[in-house]
Amino acid sequence: MKNMRQTATPYGPRNLILRGLTFLMLVTSPLQAAPTEAVAVTVAQVKQEQRSQAISNAGRISHKNEIRLAFKTGGLIERIGVEEGDDVTFGQVLATLDLEEINAQQQRAASGYKKAAADLDRFNKLYAEKLVSLQVKQDAQTARDTAAAELQIANFNQKLSVIRAPEDGRILKRYVESSELVQSGQPIFLLASRKQGSVVRVGLIDQDIVKVSLGDPVSIFLDAYPGREFRGEVSEIASSADLGRGTFEVEILIDDQGFALRSGLIARVEITPQTGELQFYIPIESVFKAASGIATVFVLNKTNNAVNEVTVEILEILQDEVAVRGSLKASDRVIKLGAPYLSDGRAVLVVEGS
Repeated sequence: MKNMRQTATPYGPRNLILRGLTFLMLVTSPLQAAPTEAVAVTVAQVKQEQRSQAISNAGRISHKNEIRLAFKTGGLIERIGVEEGDDVTFGQVLATLDLEEINAQQQRAASGYKKAAADLDRFNKLYAEKLVSLQVKQDAQTARDTAAAELQIANFNQKLSVIRAPEDGRILKRYVESSELVQSGQPIFLLASRKQGSVVRVGLIDQDIVKVSLGDPVSIFLDAYPGREFRGEVSEIASSADLGRGTFEVEILIDDQGFALRSGLIARVEITPQTGELQFYIPIESVFKAASGIATVFVLNKTNNAVNEVTVEILEILQDEVAVRGSLKASDRVIKLGAPYLSDGRAVLVVEGS
């Protein structure tokens, strides 16, 4: 049997592939030219724009003002009147101590003051009649003043043996139960004030913190409310970094839109700086010999149809552009395709696709 040979046609699969590769090389990679010949290139206009790139991060929801409430004095808790999650109003009684001992101390201080005041009146009369010395009168005055101070302290302790809501809010945490013996200053409740709303706090690295300003708008997304976007703004910016994490804390005040945003919810945020830095943007294909954040680009010299080599600093790599800083002008046109075959001063021929 004779060997059969298939005759290649101009439209055969292999021929089509070769034709396609040849066309691609002609478009994207100019032929290697002799040193004196002009290199075919495409060019692109340099963009000088002030863009605001969103800064993404995540943090936890909390209330702007969370207050730990405690008794001024220690003692036995007589009654707790609220539970976790309860809404409270200004002045509402939240908890009280057993006041038997505290009331007795107040009564003793009141009796001591009453006696000291009566003694002072008596010694003032005797001094006026020159029956006692000035020293005796002054001692009586001192005793009365001391008793008054002790009574003031006892009244103050009695008043702060009852915990009242300092403002409208919600009980986030209750740390003790009735009949427990507590110490002075021991936290009893954690109260979230309703006055100042909810916030999310995030930590930003140094490259991002310098871009953020007070009042910058923020988009906030919560897994607890899928598909809903909450709005907010930057309300506080830390002036120093957290020593443990090395990040700068930013506080974002949230417009809760009437939803109950509970403390501890995870929030994803996108901060949009109001004022971006004026930067140059060039096509990513224009970047040549990039290393350690420094790259080379070729700028078209329209006068002699040659190129000038310019060194730039890469600031940010985007999807199809690169933000750079260097000796560029908004009127410049940079080489887009053909840079690998160029050197400073090389003549070029700008082709279609510029």
